[in-house]
Amino acid sequence: MNASELIFDKKTNQIPVSFWRHFAENELIDGLQHPEVQQINLDGHKHYLAETQPDFVKLMSDGYFNIPLKGVKDVLNLDDLNNIEAIDADDAWLTEQIRLVQQQVALAGKRKTFYNIFSPVSSLKWQLTSHGVKNPDHLVAKWYQENPEKIKHILTVLANDTIQQIHAVVKEGGASGIYFSTQELQGTSITEQFFREVQKEIDQKVITAIIQTAKINILHICGFEGATNHLDWFKDYDLSIVNWSVKAEKISLREGQALFSNKVVLGGFGNGENDVLYSGSVQQIKETVNDILNGIDKNRIIIGADCTIQRTTPIENLKAAIVAAKQVVAE
Repeated sequence: MNASELIFDKKTNQIPVSFWRHFAENELIDGLQHPEVQQINLDGHKHYLAETQPDFVKLMSDGYFNIPLKGVKDVLNLDDLNNIEAIDADDAWLTEQIRLVQQQVALAGKRKTFYNIFSPVSSLKWQLTSHGVKNPDHLVAKWYQENPEKIKHILTVLANDTIQQIHAVVKEGGASGIYFSTQELQGTSITEQFFREVQKEIDQKVITAIIQTAKINILHICGFEGATNHLDWFKDYDLSIVNWSVKAEKISLREGQALFSNKVVLGGFGNGENDVLYSGSVQQIKETVNDILNGIDKNRIIIGADCTIQRTTPIENLKAAIVAAKQVVAE
Protein backbone atom coordinates (compact mmCIF):
# COMPACT_ATOMS: atom_id res chain seq x y z
CA MET A 1 0.00 0.00 0.00
CA ASN A 2 1.48 3.35 -1.04
CA ALA A 3 0.89 6.48 1.03
CA SER A 4 1.06 8.90 -1.86
CA GLU A 5 -1.53 6.93 -3.84
CA LEU A 6 -3.89 6.90 -0.86
CA ILE A 7 -3.64 10.64 -0.23
CA PHE A 8 -2.97 12.06 -3.71
CA ASP A 9 -4.79 9.45 -5.87
CA LYS A 10 -1.51 8.87 -7.70
CA LYS A 11 1.95 7.57 -6.97
CA THR A 12 4.46 10.35 -6.40
CA ASN A 13 7.78 10.73 -4.61
CA GLN A 14 6.18 13.05 -2.07
CA ILE A 15 5.70 11.95 1.54
CA PRO A 16 2.27 13.18 2.75
CA VAL A 17 2.13 15.27 5.93
CA SER A 18 -0.67 16.70 8.05
CA PHE A 19 -1.40 17.87 11.60
CA TRP A 20 -4.70 18.84 13.23
CA ARG A 21 -6.01 20.66 16.28
CA HIS A 22 -9.27 21.55 18.03
CA PHE A 23 -10.82 24.93 17.34
CA ALA A 24 -13.53 25.14 19.97
CA GLU A 25 -12.31 26.25 23.39
CA ASN A 26 -13.90 23.07 24.78
CA GLU A 27 -14.35 20.27 22.26
CA LEU A 28 -16.86 18.57 24.57
CA ILE A 29 -19.32 21.45 24.25
CA ASP A 30 -22.80 20.40 23.09
CA GLY A 31 -23.15 21.70 19.54
CA LEU A 32 -26.94 21.41 19.65
CA GLN A 33 -27.12 23.63 22.72
CA HIS A 34 -24.40 25.94 21.41
CA PRO A 35 -24.85 26.14 17.62
CA GLU A 36 -22.23 28.89 17.45
CA VAL A 37 -19.57 26.17 17.77
CA GLN A 38 -20.14 25.23 14.12
CA GLN A 39 -18.95 28.63 12.90
CA ILE A 40 -16.02 28.54 15.31
CA ASN A 41 -15.12 25.15 13.88
CA LEU A 42 -15.42 26.32 10.28
CA ASP A 43 -13.51 29.56 10.81
CA GLY A 44 -10.80 27.59 12.57
CA HIS A 45 -10.47 25.13 9.70
CA LYS A 46 -10.37 27.92 7.14
CA HIS A 47 -7.56 29.87 8.78
CA TYR A 48 -5.58 26.81 9.83
CA LEU A 49 -5.65 25.24 6.36
CA ALA A 50 -4.60 28.51 4.76
CA GLU A 51 -1.66 28.83 7.14
CA THR A 52 -0.35 25.26 7.18
CA GLN A 53 -1.38 23.78 3.79
CA PRO A 54 -1.55 20.11 4.90
CA ASP A 55 -1.80 17.33 2.33
CA PHE A 56 -5.04 16.01 3.79
CA VAL A 57 -7.51 17.19 6.42
CA LYS A 58 -8.71 15.49 9.57
CA LEU A 59 -12.12 17.12 10.05
CA MET A 60 -12.70 18.00 13.69
CA SER A 61 -16.00 17.09 15.34
CA ASP A 62 -15.87 19.67 18.14
CA GLY A 63 -19.37 20.03 19.57
CA TYR A 64 -20.47 16.56 18.49
CA PHE A 65 -18.38 14.20 20.62
CA ASN A 66 -21.39 12.91 22.55
CA ILE A 67 -23.95 10.71 20.81
CA PRO A 68 -27.43 11.55 22.15
CA LEU A 69 -28.50 8.92 24.66
CA LYS A 70 -32.10 8.56 23.57
CA GLY A 71 -34.33 7.12 26.28
CA VAL A 72 -31.80 7.76 29.07
CA LYS A 73 -32.47 10.15 31.94
CA ASP A 74 -29.57 9.34 34.26
CA VAL A 75 -26.30 8.60 32.47
CA LEU A 76 -24.64 7.52 35.71
CA ASN A 77 -27.24 4.86 36.48
CA LEU A 78 -26.51 1.60 34.67
CA ASP A 79 -30.13 0.41 34.76
CA ASP A 80 -31.34 3.68 33.25
CA LEU A 81 -28.47 3.74 30.74
CA ASN A 82 -29.60 0.30 29.62
CA ASN A 83 -32.83 1.93 28.36
CA ILE A 84 -30.86 3.53 25.52
CA GLU A 85 -32.58 3.53 22.13
CA ALA A 86 -31.24 4.10 18.64
CA ILE A 87 -31.33 7.69 17.46
CA ASP A 88 -33.56 8.58 14.52
CA ALA A 89 -32.12 9.19 11.07
CA ASP A 90 -33.39 12.79 11.20
CA ASP A 91 -31.95 13.50 14.66
CA ALA A 92 -30.45 16.99 14.74
CA TRP A 93 -27.17 15.53 16.00
CA LEU A 94 -26.83 13.78 12.63
CA THR A 95 -28.27 16.43 10.34
CA GLU A 96 -26.18 19.21 11.90
CA GLN A 97 -23.03 17.16 11.42
CA ILE A 98 -23.93 16.62 7.77
CA ARG A 99 -24.20 20.39 7.37
CA LEU A 100 -20.91 20.90 9.18
CA VAL A 101 -19.03 18.30 7.15
CA GLN A 102 -20.34 19.62 3.85
CA GLN A 103 -18.87 23.01 4.69
CA GLN A 104 -15.62 21.55 6.05
CA VAL A 105 -15.16 19.53 2.86
CA ALA A 106 -15.71 22.67 0.77
CA LEU A 107 -12.97 24.43 2.75
CA ALA A 108 -10.59 21.52 2.21
CA GLY A 109 -10.84 21.87 -1.57
CA LYS A 110 -9.27 18.97 -3.46
CA ARG A 111 -7.66 17.45 -0.37
CA LYS A 112 -8.87 14.14 1.05
CA THR A 113 -10.87 14.57 4.26
CA PHE A 114 -11.32 12.21 7.20
CA TYR A 115 -14.04 12.91 9.74
CA ASN A 116 -13.42 12.16 13.40
CA ILE A 117 -15.52 9.25 14.75
CA PHE A 118 -15.16 7.64 18.18
CA SER A 119 -15.49 3.94 18.94
CA PRO A 120 -18.53 3.01 21.03
CA VAL A 121 -16.36 2.43 24.12
CA SER A 122 -14.75 5.85 23.71
CA SER A 123 -18.18 7.42 23.14
CA LEU A 124 -19.43 5.96 26.41
CA LYS A 125 -16.36 7.25 28.23
CA TRP A 126 -16.84 10.74 26.74
CA GLN A 127 -20.42 10.76 28.02
CA LEU A 128 -19.29 9.81 31.51
CA THR A 129 -16.53 12.42 31.43
CA SER A 130 -19.03 15.06 30.35
CA HIS A 131 -21.14 14.14 33.38
CA GLY A 132 -18.31 14.65 35.83
CA VAL A 133 -16.85 11.14 36.12
CA LYS A 134 -13.12 11.47 36.82
CA ASN A 135 -12.18 7.90 35.90
CA PRO A 136 -14.67 6.62 33.30
CA ASP A 137 -12.54 3.56 32.46
CA HIS A 138 -12.89 2.20 35.98
CA LEU A 139 -16.63 2.85 36.03
CA VAL A 140 -17.13 0.99 32.73
CA ALA A 141 -15.03 -1.89 34.10
CA LYS A 142 -17.08 -1.95 37.33
CA TRP A 143 -20.34 -1.99 35.38
CA TYR A 144 -19.06 -4.78 33.14
CA GLN A 145 -18.16 -6.91 36.13
CA GLU A 146 -21.59 -6.30 37.65
CA ASN A 147 -23.66 -6.84 34.51
CA PRO A 148 -21.81 -7.63 31.27
CA GLU A 149 -25.00 -8.04 29.24
CA LYS A 150 -26.13 -4.49 29.96
CA ILE A 151 -22.78 -3.05 28.94
CA LYS A 152 -22.84 -5.11 25.74
CA HIS A 153 -26.34 -3.84 24.98
CA ILE A 154 -25.42 -0.20 25.59
CA LEU A 155 -22.30 -0.44 23.43
CA THR A 156 -24.20 -2.23 20.66
CA VAL A 157 -26.76 0.57 20.48
CA LEU A 158 -23.93 3.12 20.44
CA ALA A 159 -22.29 1.13 17.64
CA ASN A 160 -25.47 1.29 15.55
CA ASP A 161 -25.70 5.03 16.18
CA THR A 162 -22.05 5.38 15.17
CA ILE A 163 -22.74 3.54 11.94
CA GLN A 164 -25.55 6.00 11.22
CA GLN A 165 -23.06 8.80 11.85
CA ILE A 166 -20.55 7.26 9.43
CA HIS A 167 -23.14 6.98 6.68
CA ALA A 168 -24.28 10.56 7.31
CA VAL A 169 -20.89 12.26 7.17
CA VAL A 170 -19.54 10.24 4.22
CA LYS A 171 -22.56 9.61 2.01
CA GLU A 172 -24.30 12.93 2.66
CA GLY A 173 -21.59 15.11 4.15
CA GLY A 174 -19.06 14.20 1.49
CA ALA A 175 -16.07 13.28 3.67
CA SER A 176 -13.54 11.07 1.88
CA GLY A 177 -13.33 8.67 4.80
CA ILE A 178 -13.30 8.17 8.55
CA TYR A 179 -10.73 8.78 11.27
CA PHE A 180 -11.71 6.06 13.74
CA SER A 181 -10.48 6.78 17.26
CA THR A 182 -10.41 3.88 19.69
CA GLN A 183 -8.59 2.98 22.89
CA GLU A 184 -8.36 0.23 25.49
CA LEU A 185 -9.85 0.63 28.93
CA GLN A 186 -7.06 2.31 30.87
CA GLY A 187 -5.65 1.03 34.15
CA THR A 188 -8.17 -1.67 35.00
CA SER A 189 -7.66 -5.30 35.95
CA ILE A 190 -10.05 -6.52 33.26
CA THR A 191 -8.73 -4.50 30.31
CA GLU A 192 -7.73 -7.52 28.21
CA GLN A 193 -10.79 -9.57 29.14
CA PHE A 194 -13.07 -6.67 28.23
CA PHE A 195 -11.22 -6.10 24.97
CA ARG A 196 -11.41 -9.75 23.92
CA GLU A 197 -15.00 -10.34 25.04
CA VAL A 198 -16.68 -7.06 24.15
CA GLN A 199 -14.72 -4.18 22.68
CA LYS A 200 -13.08 -5.88 19.73
CA GLU A 201 -16.30 -7.43 18.45
CA ILE A 202 -18.16 -4.13 18.67
CA ASP A 203 -15.29 -2.16 17.13
CA GLN A 204 -15.16 -4.65 14.26
CA LYS A 205 -18.85 -4.13 13.59
CA VAL A 206 -18.20 -0.41 13.17
CA ILE A 207 -15.07 -1.02 11.09
CA THR A 208 -17.03 -3.23 8.71
CA ALA A 209 -19.44 -0.34 8.15
CA ILE A 210 -16.54 2.08 7.67
CA ILE A 211 -14.94 -0.12 5.00
CA GLN A 212 -18.27 -0.55 3.22
CA THR A 213 -18.78 3.21 3.20
CA ALA A 214 -15.35 4.58 2.28
CA LYS A 215 -12.27 3.12 0.63
CA ILE A 216 -9.54 4.90 2.59
CA ASN A 217 -9.75 5.38 6.36
CA ILE A 218 -7.52 6.00 9.37
CA LEU A 219 -7.31 3.90 12.54
CA HIS A 220 -6.25 6.03 15.51
CA ILE A 221 -5.19 4.00 18.55
CA CYS A 222 -5.43 6.85 21.00
CA GLY A 223 -2.56 7.54 23.39
CA PHE A 224 -3.70 11.03 24.37
CA GLU A 225 -2.23 12.36 27.63
CA GLY A 226 -0.10 9.26 28.14
CA ALA A 227 -2.76 6.58 27.65
CA THR A 228 -1.22 3.29 26.52
CA ASN A 229 -2.47 0.41 24.39
CA HIS A 230 -1.35 -3.03 23.27
CA LEU A 231 -0.87 -2.26 19.59
CA ASP A 232 -0.75 -5.93 18.64
CA TRP A 233 -4.36 -6.31 19.80
CA PHE A 234 -5.36 -4.01 16.92
CA LYS A 235 -3.43 -5.75 14.13
CA ASP A 236 -6.55 -7.02 12.38
CA TYR A 237 -8.47 -3.74 12.58
CA ASP A 238 -8.42 -3.54 8.81
CA LEU A 239 -8.26 0.18 8.01
CA SER A 240 -5.84 1.62 5.45
CA ILE A 241 -3.75 3.93 7.65
CA VAL A 242 -2.71 3.42 11.29
CA ASN A 243 -1.82 6.18 13.77
CA TRP A 244 -0.69 5.73 17.38
CA SER A 245 1.32 7.55 20.02
CA VAL A 246 4.95 6.71 19.31
CA LYS A 247 5.85 8.46 22.56
CA ALA A 248 3.34 6.69 24.83
CA GLU A 249 3.67 3.24 23.27
CA LYS A 250 7.44 3.45 22.73
CA ILE A 251 6.96 1.80 19.34
CA SER A 252 8.49 3.66 16.41
CA LEU A 253 6.86 4.06 13.04
CA ARG A 254 9.49 1.72 11.60
CA GLU A 255 8.55 -0.95 14.16
CA GLY A 256 4.90 -0.22 13.47
CA GLN A 257 5.39 -0.90 9.77
CA ALA A 258 6.50 -4.41 10.69
CA LEU A 259 3.57 -4.86 13.08
CA PHE A 260 0.95 -3.48 10.68
CA SER A 261 2.33 -5.13 7.55
CA ASN A 262 1.23 -3.71 4.18
CA LYS A 263 -0.44 -0.72 5.86
CA VAL A 264 0.54 2.92 5.88
CA VAL A 265 1.67 4.32 9.23
CA LEU A 266 0.98 7.89 10.32
CA GLY A 267 2.67 10.05 12.95
CA GLY A 268 6.16 10.40 14.39
CA PHE A 269 5.91 13.70 16.28
CA GLY A 270 4.87 13.97 19.92
CA ASN A 271 1.95 16.34 20.53
CA GLY A 272 2.74 17.63 24.02
CA GLU A 273 4.05 21.00 25.11
CA ASN A 274 7.43 19.44 25.95
CA ASP A 275 7.79 17.82 22.53
CA VAL A 276 9.88 19.24 19.72
CA LEU A 277 6.89 20.08 17.50
CA TYR A 278 5.65 22.48 20.17
CA SER A 279 8.80 23.81 21.79
CA GLY A 280 11.69 22.92 19.48
CA SER A 281 13.60 25.07 17.02
CA VAL A 282 13.12 24.86 13.27
CA GLN A 283 16.44 23.01 13.04
CA GLN A 284 15.35 20.49 15.69
CA ILE A 285 12.11 19.90 13.84
CA LYS A 286 14.00 19.24 10.59
CA GLU A 287 16.28 16.81 12.42
CA THR A 288 13.26 15.03 13.90
CA VAL A 289 11.75 14.54 10.44
CA ASN A 290 15.03 12.99 9.30
CA ASP A 291 15.10 10.76 12.37
CA ILE A 292 11.52 9.60 11.75
CA LEU A 293 12.33 8.69 8.17
CA ASN A 294 15.66 6.99 8.91
CA GLY A 295 15.52 3.32 7.92
CA ILE A 296 11.79 3.32 7.22
CA ASP A 297 9.84 2.33 4.11
CA LYS A 298 9.16 5.85 2.83
CA ASN A 299 6.34 4.62 0.60
CA ARG A 300 4.30 3.55 3.64
CA ILE A 301 4.54 6.60 5.87
CA ILE A 302 2.64 9.82 6.47
CA ILE A 303 4.25 12.41 8.72
CA GLY A 304 1.97 13.65 11.51
CA ALA A 305 1.63 13.66 15.29
CA ASP A 306 0.76 11.13 17.98
CA CYS A 307 -2.66 12.73 18.36
CA THR A 308 -4.39 16.11 18.09
CA ILE A 309 -1.77 18.82 18.61
CA GLN A 310 -1.95 21.56 21.23
CA ARG A 311 -4.05 24.57 20.23
CA THR A 312 -1.10 26.88 20.80
CA THR A 313 1.45 24.90 18.79
CA PRO A 314 3.41 27.55 16.81
CA ILE A 315 2.35 27.68 13.19
CA GLU A 316 5.97 28.22 12.15
CA ASN A 317 6.87 24.89 13.70
CA LEU A 318 4.15 23.11 11.76
CA LYS A 319 5.29 24.77 8.55
CA ALA A 320 8.86 23.69 9.27
CA ALA A 321 7.80 20.06 9.70
CA ILE A 322 5.76 20.14 6.50
CA VAL A 323 8.58 21.73 4.48
CA ALA A 324 11.13 19.26 5.88
CA ALA A 325 8.94 16.28 4.96
CA LYS A 326 8.50 17.54 1.42
CA GLN A 327 12.26 17.79 0.96
CA VAL A 328 12.59 14.04 1.40
CA VAL A 329 11.99 11.88 -1.64
CA ALA A 330 10.30 8.51 -1.18
CA GLU A 331 12.33 5.77 -2.86
